[in-house]
Amino acid sequence: MNQSTRRCILAVFAHPDDETSAAVGTLTKYAREGVDIHVVTATRGELGELGTGDLQIARRDLPAVREAELRAVLALYGVNQPILLDYRDQGLITADFATLTQDVLRAMVAVRPDVVITFGPSGISNHDDHKTIHRAATEAFHRYRHTAVVAPRLYYVAIPQEVAAQFALHLHPSEMTLSVCIDIAEVKPMKLQGLRMYRSQTDAQELAMLFEADQFNHEWFYQAYPMLSPTELPAHGFWHEVAP
Repeated sequence: MNQSTRRCILAVFAHPDDETSAAVGTLTKYAREGVDIHVVTATRGELGELGTGDLQIARRDLPAVREAELRAVLALYGVNQPILLDYRDQGLITADFATLTQDVLRAMVAVRPDVVITFGPSGISNHDDHKTIHRAATEAFHRYRHTAVVAPRLYYVAIPQEVAAQFALHLHPSEMTLSVCIDIAEVKPMKLQGLRMYRSQTDAQELAMLFEADQFNHEWFYQAYPMLSPTELPAHGFWHEVAP
């Protein structure tokens, strides 16, 4: 496939399961349309919980378990296997920022995305790893775009203002600005299945139950670059589709 017809999305997140909770309906939808989908995962989430239900995991085994869960869910979604950066869980904020940014940039140069998705400034949950990967992905994107053959676009995970209020989330205004609203109803069962496959983590199981509600039949994104006019209608896709 030549560069003029190839479409590629790179999602940049901090932990295994971030990609699923934040954007996997979108990633799965586009994978089914033949878009080349890649996921950068900065850590293996080794400081997470040690199992749910009857599953009990030793701390030393958790990194391998979470990596295996990540690989299994990405295979389920039909996307490429993860690009793992090998940073320590809950340690991105103290990692060398220039090195982290260079590692993310290296992934961008390697896969040549025209769409990059990452967290916004608050990371939705205010997790330090989420906020740091936001900063590194944003900095890497602006370096990458100067050398990209096709002008890339940068998107942050967003949610409607009323949903943020419902769950008492303190978000940056950009994370409540809906530039793109993607209907994931058709692929939502895959998202729920993926969350349930993260059996090591309680929050993934809780999100699977929460996301069953109809209000989560969409995923939302803010277009951080190039910036759009405030009056522009939300799109319902990344490629020239405008919602009615």
